[in-house]
Amino acid sequence: MNTRQPACASLFMLAVSLLGAYGQGTTESNTAHGFGPNAKALLQLTSVPAAYHGEALRLILGEANTVARQLHLAERLPIEETNLVSSYITPPRLVGRLGAIGNVTTANYTYYCSVGMRFSYVTRTGLDRQYARLREQALAPISQMDTNSAYELASRWLSDCSMDVPALNRDCSVNVLAFTPQGDKGRSFVPVYWVYWTKGAAERGSVASVELFAPTKTLLQLRVEDPKYILRPPLTLTNLSSLPPQTSAPPRIEGTLRR
Repeated sequence: MNTRQPACASLFMLAVSLLGAYGQGTTESNTAHGFGPNAKALLQLTSVPAAYHGEALRLILGEANTVARQLHLAERLPIEETNLVSSYITPPRLVGRLGAIGNVTTANYTYYCSVGMRFSYVTRTGLDRQYARLREQALAPISQMDTNSAYELASRWLSDCSMDVPALNRDCSVNVLAFTPQGDKGRSFVPVYWVYWTKGAAERGSVASVELFAPTKTLLQLRVEDPKYILRPPLTLTNLSSLPPQTSAPPRIEGTLRR
C-alpha cells in the first residue's frame, strides 16, 4: 500500500543543500563545523512568519473543505482550525522550490497542497490500523473481486476533485490491485483496491493513485504526483509582508509566490 508522507527531515536536508549552493564561497571548515556565517541565513530560510502561516493555513483549510465536500468524505463540515489534529506549513522561502504549501490533519483525513502549489493528496488517518482491522473483518472469496467497479469509483473521485482523468488514461497505463494477504494464489482477498496510473518504467512510481475500500465506498488515499494532471488552480500567497529582509543573497528559488 502506498502510504508515503512528506517528512520534516527531507525539508531540513533541502534547506541544507540550498544553503550549500549559495554558500559556496565559505571555507570547507565552516561547512564541517555547522553552518558558520550561514547559520542566520538557515534560520531565515526555514522560518515561518505568523502572518504567512495564517494566510497559508487559511488557503489549505479552504481546499480541505472543498475537497471534503466534492468527495463526500466523512468529515464534520466546515473544517475549522479548531477541528485540526495537526498542521504543517512549508517555510515561504522553500515553498517555490518544493511546490508544496503544507497540509492539515483532522481526526479522519490529512489534506495536502504539495504539488505545483495545488491540492494534490488526501489520506485517511490511521491507515495501518485500518489495514489490520479490515484483514480480520472483511476477508472475502476471491470470486467476489471486482476491479472494474474499483476503477470506475476511483476515476469518479479523481474527476470530482478536478483531476484530469481523460489525460491520465491517454498518457498512462491503468492498473488495479486488490489486497491479497494470502498471496496472488490465495482463495481470499480483502476488498481494498489500489487503482494507479503509471507512465514509462514501473519503478518510477505512479503518476496518480486511488486507494479505496469497496464495500462502503470509503476513500483511503488519493494522490496525483504530476501537476500536469491537476486542473485545480494553484494557490497564491500574497501576505508576505512580514518576511524579514535577508542579510545576504538567498538561493534562487523559482515559484509563483507574489510579493
